[in-house]
Amino acid sequence: MADPADLKAIEFFAGCTEQELRDLAPLCRRVSYRKFQPIYNEGEGSRKIHAVLKGEVVLHKLGDGTREPVRLAVVRAGEMFGFGEAMLETYYTSAGAATACILLEIGRDDFVRRFLAVPAFRVQVVRALSKIARYLVDKAARGSGLNDLALYLQALSGECGENRMGKIFIRKKLHQPEVASLLNLSREHVTRLFARLKAEGVVDFNRGYPIIDRAWLDRVVRDKDLAASIQYRDAPF
Repeated sequence: MADPADLKAIEFFAGCTEQELRDLAPLCRRVSYRKFQPIYNEGEGSRKIHAVLKGEVVLHKLGDGTREPVRLAVVRAGEMFGFGEAMLETYYTSAGAATACILLEIGRDDFVRRFLAVPAFRVQVVRALSKIARYLVDKAARGSGLNDLALYLQALSGECGENRMGKIFIRKKLHQPEVASLLNLSREHVTRLFARLKAEGVVDFNRGYPIIDRAWLDRVVRDKDLAASIQYRDAPF
């Protein structure tokens, strides 16, 4: 069984009162997982929502039969997962322990009836679902991996970019296999995208450090807030 201090470590419970935390804590169960141990599999009955107290979890989805499973996200301590599938009969994704980890398990019925009845918690869930929906709508509307790459370059420009004479100089070396992993694209696709952008004169490299045409990036990335909200994470193995 969890205690209120466990819930305070999870960002979704920010804003909950002490009494609300005391009421919700007994509904959570602490569970430990070994590294690489499955937590749930795609297609199984959707019965639990999880929060990460310690360690990291990878969410993935089966490919089309010709590829490895597609990694969707890395969930870290202080975050929750599975809440987007709470109203589905079966899990749409799979989850596995990327490292040894400690999770809080919440039963689906308790999550819907008790947790979502707490206004501060419900607001956090709705905000998270809205961010996911925003990203998926943008991806569906914009299509190819070029938009994913542009969003990543926009995020880098804000994180470690320097604007000079209409160019953005990124103070971080990019390795294409790493970029492919972060964006869930094949290495070949990322190589082709960079080759295309270099041929168009909008992206270049200086010893591995990207140089980006500012006007092109402003034109391609219309939703700057979306770019800033995406968390790019590689799995820790």
